[in-house]
Amino acid sequence: MKGVVFLSNRRCAVREFPVPEPGVGEVLIHIKATGICGSDLHVYRSNLVSDQIRGHEPCGVVERVGANVTSVRPGDRVSVHHHLGCGVCAFCARGEVVACPKDRVVGSAVPGSFAEFMVAPERNCIPLPEGVSFINGAFMACVGGTAFGALRRLGAMPHETLAVFGLGPVGLSCVLMAKAMGLRVIGADVIPERVALATQCGADEAINGAEAAVVESVRAFSRVMGVHYVEGCDYVIEASGSAEARSHILPSLRRGGAAAIVGVGSNEKVINPSDIHGKAATLIGSVVFPLGWSWDLARFLATSGLSFEPIVTHRYGLDDAESALATADAGRCGKVVFLT
Repeated sequence: MKGVVFLSNRRCAVREFPVPEPGVGEVLIHIKATGICGSDLHVYRSNLVSDQIRGHEPCGVVERVGANVTSVRPGDRVSVHHHLGCGVCAFCARGEVVACPKDRVVGSAVPGSFAEFMVAPERNCIPLPEGVSFINGAFMACVGGTAFGALRRLGAMPHETLAVFGLGPVGLSCVLMAKAMGLRVIGADVIPERVALATQCGADEAINGAEAAVVESVRAFSRVMGVHYVEGCDYVIEASGSAEARSHILPSLRRGGAAAIVGVGSNEKVINPSDIHGKAATLIGSVVFPLGWSWDLARFLATSGLSFEPIVTHRYGLDDAESALATADAGRCGKVVFLT
């Protein structure tokens, strides 16, 4: 089978690998769709050289199963949660496999989804409801689930307001998810193509942070019919990881509002705890999502009709991995996916 490896400094290669065999409690999945994630790009840009097959947003069809597999069968369509966990610790018991001390990540510790086939534990396989596409299943595996997790942790409700800072695939997923949940949404980014995509994805307003005053725009957006007692959004999701965007979080929130920090990036200290106290604000870190929430997201997609596919701007085969990764790395696009 074909698989994509990273050769350091923005270089990659498509190589031949043996098709893996599923072990006890594992299934072999024929990958149909898998996305390129920002965390893939961090490794792609680094000086790491490895024969590991990359990619951690798998979705496909079960090809065959190993011993003791009881819940999935060949032919099942599944999305795969990309944090494996040990399965027996306190964190795994709560579904927080990302916090497991022995967690292994697909495409890093074990062979990933930039391939024609991959092996995954049975417990990480989430059945796709009828009508949910393979591309949506790939979003479920990471970026779509991350958006779902952030909004769920915030406790967002219909009619409330949300500002999304950073309109990459995660931020755009937040826009789509929030609109499907009935929120009013404003998005901000400094890349014109992504600002335009946010509008196409249904954002009520989208601004270019390089051209407009972000905080003033968010506060103006938060006013409903000229009523000024709400000054600032109910929620902020910071998905860019930039210090400047993080500095906008508290000024953009209403008193008593809440923000989820999702983006990974800057280590600069840009938030003053006194400002949190004075505004009675809540700040949470939102890292991926519990395994069990994948099932809830699958149900939400099936019942709401939400699709993440408007975010996808480029589709490639594995043979075009070099072009696919270069496109995603340039950043002037939405989601880039491999279809196999």
